[in-house]
Amino acid sequence: MDKALYYNAVAVVCDGDRGKILRLQKQYGNWERAWQNLSSEALPMPGTLPDPREEWEKLSKANVRLIMKGGEEYPKLLEEIPDPPFGIYIRGTLPVLPNAAGAGGGTGGAIAVVGTRRATPDGKTTTRYFTRKLAGAGMPIVSGLAFGIDAAAHEGCLEAKGATTIAVLAGGLADVYPRNHARLAEKILAARGAMISEYPLHAPPYPLRFLERNRLISGLARGTLIVEAPLGSGSLVTARHAAEANRDVFVVPGPVTHANFKGSHALIRQGAELVASPDDILAAYGIAPAERLALEEKNATAEEKLILKALHDARGAADVDKIIIMTKLEPRVVNRSLSFLLLRGAVVEKSGGYTIETTWNS
Repeated sequence: MDKALYYNAVAVVCDGDRGKILRLQKQYGNWERAWQNLSSEALPMPGTLPDPREEWEKLSKANVRLIMKGGEEYPKLLEEIPDPPFGIYIRGTLPVLPNAAGAGGGTGGAIAVVGTRRATPDGKTTTRYFTRKLAGAGMPIVSGLAFGIDAAAHEGCLEAKGATTIAVLAGGLADVYPRNHARLAEKILAARGAMISEYPLHAPPYPLRFLERNRLISGLARGTLIVEAPLGSGSLVTARHAAEANRDVFVVPGPVTHANFKGSHALIRQGAELVASPDDILAAYGIAPAERLALEEKNATAEEKLILKALHDARGAADVDKIIIMTKLEPRVVNRSLSFLLLRGAVVEKSGGYTIETTWNS
């Protein structure tokens, strides 16, 4: 408790400046001594040092927890990166994540998804498709809550029943940035996801911090998926952090003449794995088609399970009328359930009716 208490006080005084915090840690060895030796010169403005317990109470009132590196809750994945934060602030529920080798967690591991803020409509659709299927297969989605690809990544994850998404912010958790995504942040928390930051509660999201937080986005995941990354994009920094931590880097390719894919294609030339489907990523982590279908059925409603069984038994495309006969469900229930299954990518529509996604039937 005292370790986190004094670390938070030091972080508040330093306004979350990683360089200052690191120098104090090296100079004094522990956070209580660092706090006791702080002078008014360390304050952003001259004045009296704030009380550590008052600052801790502010965290409690904001429903924010601080967990320190080395603690039981601190993600093992973050401990494995070259420059892990001393502590991370969490609002919501952080899932138990495996380490980079896949051990120690209840899923195949999280996937980080990043890309340009100025995403094309197709890029956003592709991102939602990938994250919906990956999340539906039990892989939490990590992104940065920014406009464009980040927002689409969180939204796609939220469309998968029971899925978890983690938003990594570039400022303190007292304020959501960008403000337009306050509602999306609420949805993430309502779905038992999490918002995390390495910065104290009211720290501003300075421009440099968007690059600093990228190592946390990739650091929380076994692999990073890049969708639409122009040259000079911050997404390329995230990919570099992933590679430096020996994590996988996946890239969705695009038109060779489109500026949004210049950086993406450069990553592929440098050895990143080209992926054309979420199944390419699932296969990379050994999640077989049968396991994916089992996961979908586990998360499905009773009506959806009946429809999935009917489509499996049909051994081919089945129209709505045939599904109604096989399941004995009301037409409105079948239509509604099919809509959700289509949205999650579990079912596809073909000439002649509906069928289970082909890769799941392999």
